Amino acid sequence: MHTPHLASPIEEEKATSEYYERNAQTYFATTLRVDMSALYSRFLRHVAHGGRILDAGSGSGRDTLAFLQRGYEVEAFDASPALCTLSTQLTGVEAQVLRFQDFDSPPRHDGIWACASLLHVPKDELRDAVSRLIGALKPGGALYVSFKHGAEERISTDGRFFLDLNAESLRQLFADFPNMTLAEVWLSVGEGRHQGKDEWLNAIALKAPERGDQ
Repeated sequence: MHTPHLASPIEEEKATSEYYERNAQTYFATTLRVDMSALYSRFLRHVAHGGRILDAGSGSGRDTLAFLQRGYEVEAFDASPALCTLSTQLTGVEAQVLRFQDFDSPPRHDGIWACASLLHVPKDELRDAVSRLIGALKPGGALYVSFKHGAEERISTDGRFFLDLNAESLRQLFADFPNMTLAEVWLSVGEGRHQGKDEWLNAIALKAPERGDQ
């Protein structure tokens, strides 16, 4: 068996996209069953009930559906056309086919949920992707992100590109955004597809309120 290696960013993105198109139904069925309620509670304490949440990198639509059921207004996008179709069928919310690098929105969201999705963005493009999400947050809004815990760019055995972060690299990333405060950074353990358990780095960052709101 060959050892996966890093290719060009275009080739990495193509291989990752092809994985999700080829395995969309299996990925949908597998991720739909994962209990995320503890993470939802942690995130939603920072988002006013009934507010607008963006599910950024929405995958199966599991989280879109959960936020809808909790009374929030939800919008969603994902880079995979096949997963967008499955998500839309599940939730009734039309998931836009969109890459983080192409996302553009005014500050209209009370919360942005980027769960295990920014981890497919190359390190050189991550700051711009996060900047785009922050630009879409209302003042006082909350951004949740999660990455596999580590410190490398790699190709997994199934051919997907991953950017792994640790607490230090995450803090360095958000240091570039003085209007954002990292409210929480923590590690959790979840099910992995190939190695049993994966360690995840989670963070919630809050956008500064407007001066008159303080």
